[in-house]
Amino acid sequence: MQMAEYKELKSKKDYAYEKIKDDILNNVIKPGSVLNERELCESLNISRTPVREAILKLASDGLVEILPNRGAFVTNITYEVITEIYDIREVLEGLAVKLFCICATEEEIDELKRVLDLQERMKQNNDLEKFVEYDKTFHHLILKGCKNKNLKNIMENIRTKIERITNLTVKDIARAETTLTHHKEIFKEISQRNYVEAEKLMKHHISESKEYHIKNLKYLLGKL
Repeated sequence: MQMAEYKELKSKKDYAYEKIKDDILNNVIKPGSVLNERELCESLNISRTPVREAILKLASDGLVEILPNRGAFVTNITYEVITEIYDIREVLEGLAVKLFCICATEEEIDELKRVLDLQERMKQNNDLEKFVEYDKTFHHLILKGCKNKNLKNIMENIRTKIERITNLTVKDIARAETTLTHHKEIFKEISQRNYVEAEKLMKHHISESKEYHIKNLKYLLGKL
């Protein structure tokens, strides 16, 4: 295979991977759905090889399950999945905020406050889509500022699963209010470099989020 052909094939695989992944994360392709290679090839206008490679990569991400003689299916979101992912997230993000308190620069803390202020503004404007984006940014900045590459890499491995769960959640103003209150409490401790209390509050925030998603799962799956 010529280098140009290899690059083109890789580019098509990456395109197929990102497009299918995005559709799974945003529930355009629903949990439990069959990934039909022929239909995907037609919709993406590419050959089967890059589609197959993309599906294999999605399987390694845990977003797709490949069953012998049956095909590839989008993994379901279950109570067990939410519990396992959020139990891991609780520990890791608790550690991340502890390290952020210790290692973050004043500029990084100021940036976190700016994002928190923007999140509050979005809540006041009832712009829940933007609110959720700033919510993700708030957590991302803490992880970025914790100065621990291995921790960031581990969190990156479950980031897509977290995003998929949160994208299923019905966005409402009451939930936004609770999230904002938690973030303000966490930031207060961060600003004082009180890593013990910040870690405790972050763990509570993630644990409470887990319970919220579990409580809503029956309703959410009923709408899929």
